[in-house]
Amino acid sequence: MELIVAEKPKVANTIARALGGSSVKRKLYSNIGYYECEVNGGKVVVAPAVGHLFNLAEKKKSKQYPVFDIEWKPSYSVSKGAAFTRPYVNMLNSLGEKADLCTVACDYDLEGSVIGYNVYRFCYGKKDGRRMKFSSLVPFELKEAYENAAPEIDFNNASAGETRHMLDWFYGINLSRALMNSLRKAGGFRTMSIGRVQGPALNILSIREKAIQDFVPEDYWEVKIWLQGIEFLHEKERFKIEEEAKKAHAAIGNHAEIESVEKRARKIWPYPPFDLTSLQLEAHKCFGIPPSQTLSIAQSLYEDSLISYPRTSSQKLPPKLGLRKIIDKLSQIPEYRERAEKLKENEWFRPFQGRKEDPAHPAIHPTGLQKKLEGREKKLYDMIASRFLAVFAPPAEAEGTKVLADSGGEKFKASGEVIKEKNWIAFYPYYRSKENLLPPFEKGKSEEVEKKSKVKKKTKPPNRYTSASIISELEKNKLGTKATRSTIIDTLFKRHYVSGKSITVTDFGMDVWKVLGKYSPKILDAGLTRKIEDDMEKIVEGKLTQEEVVEEGKEVLVEILEDFKKNEVEVGKSLLAAMKETEERENNLGACPECGGTLRIIRLKGGRQFVGCSGYPKCRKAYPLPTGAYVTVTKKTCKECGTRIVKVRRGKSVFEMCLDTTCKTKADWGKPKKTEKEKGSEEKK
Repeated sequence: MELIVAEKPKVANTIARALGGSSVKRKLYSNIGYYECEVNGGKVVVAPAVGHLFNLAEKKKSKQYPVFDIEWKPSYSVSKGAAFTRPYVNMLNSLGEKADLCTVACDYDLEGSVIGYNVYRFCYGKKDGRRMKFSSLVPFELKEAYENAAPEIDFNNASAGETRHMLDWFYGINLSRALMNSLRKAGGFRTMSIGRVQGPALNILSIREKAIQDFVPEDYWEVKIWLQGIEFLHEKERFKIEEEAKKAHAAIGNHAEIESVEKRARKIWPYPPFDLTSLQLEAHKCFGIPPSQTLSIAQSLYEDSLISYPRTSSQKLPPKLGLRKIIDKLSQIPEYRERAEKLKENEWFRPFQGRKEDPAHPAIHPTGLQKKLEGREKKLYDMIASRFLAVFAPPAEAEGTKVLADSGGEKFKASGEVIKEKNWIAFYPYYRSKENLLPPFEKGKSEEVEKKSKVKKKTKPPNRYTSASIISELEKNKLGTKATRSTIIDTLFKRHYVSGKSITVTDFGMDVWKVLGKYSPKILDAGLTRKIEDDMEKIVEGKLTQEEVVEEGKEVLVEILEDFKKNEVEVGKSLLAAMKETEERENNLGACPECGGTLRIIRLKGGRQFVGCSGYPKCRKAYPLPTGAYVTVTKKTCKECGTRIVKVRRGKSVFEMCLDTTCKTKADWGKPKKTEKEKGSEEKK
């Protein structure tokens, strides 16, 4: 019997149907489904994992650091939250004992290789193994991947993935323990974390935050004229000295002579096909979808066989994908029929491609299979399908115009551009046109100056990162992987180091950054993380071994931790002072209405919390707060009762409330919500 291991249940079903056709039978093991079928006359069982069934953990639990004595254990024994993995491990153990061949069909990246390799060695435990490689879940590609499976497990990929897990564990656990231990010794407690990628990511955001905080705006002046309703800007653009701007403004006459009119044709090349980062950036720009959600939606589309594997850094579409066939399939979908047919009529089958490559997977593309989609899934799929079709169309043709005018000896300029032939832009509705059509201007002709202006402006600080642009920045710096970058940023939010859509580093996050920068700057060093990522690639290529990379990583970490221990007292005191200052600032709810003291959030063990007065025990004014929720103070005040409004976050539920339990705004709390019909009947009364 051959055991094929898939990464998830839905994928296991898809693989079984593709290989076994009508012979597929669904079986149950402790209510967990797997599939039996016949392939080429032999019995094949396709069984799923549910992501990582095994995780790294200490051999013997401790709270010390440094700790390097770790091993792989079933995930359910490492975390209570992974209890759902137990029956999957038991099922694969049972099937592995009966199998005489194990084929790994998990996603072909480092994470998928680790998932499959752990099942291969811990649940199957024999020598014979094969590896399927595919980039989409369409039947013909799965059949081809099975027929051409590699005759052994991809040990280099698995070794590189395992190395990353080990180093991430070593750095994450030891550095986080060091931080929390220093804080504990200073008499404080707070759940904190830092890691080999989390540190450099916080560093990038904090450097930008400091630049914004330190920014001192400077005055400058713009001088403009209007000809035929078109704004012309002085060729100097910005005047730093107001007197010079005044002089230029005063020199402007009633007319301006057109000194030159330059026209230049240019091609606007198609955007390349999507890799994961560019998809996350585009989805955030067009739909406001956070990067982590974009990855989740794309993964769902992949598992439905609608698009190729999304965790790719490639912008290439190799011919072996059967590009013409995909275009032909898209022509059968009403939304894409006209565009696909135009490609076929003109025999436009050569794609425009980007520079980025990924040896494991091609660029993200539609498979041509159909399924009814709604909401964000539909939006993201349409963006991917439209981009795919657009890369085959010719470049757009644009004509730019630059006009230079003179009034009173002062030069002014205006520019415009018009698209003459849309070509690929007509295929991609998400293109944001910068067209600006100028009226006809003739060299040597005098034009009436309809209006003139001298406007004072101020320079602006650098833009804040968004959750999408910081991921792009991490990619540029080779920090993290295409699959983990959004998770790293989510962790910074979870630890309350950062906040907001336009990412602001919180006061506490800035304090953590300053403390680490002073006492342990290597934790923030992007170069160290970059080298580890480069070493992963060398393991995949067979140029380095796991042992070499792990040992070097441990040596560097030990140096970091030794430096940290030397300054442990100072680090703890600094963190505690920062934490108290931040909590005092964040938890301040204004003056007590009874004694004039300061109202603040008091947090107790077990998640209990309330608002109390600094005048306690003389003043016992207090307001209850929801247990187990994360409560933050807003600057808003309730119009009804006058108390401060707080934001309450419990799981996915987020709401705002004032402090007074008897306030009119809470009159309907706990009552059943009225239906629209009931509301309508009340309005009639």
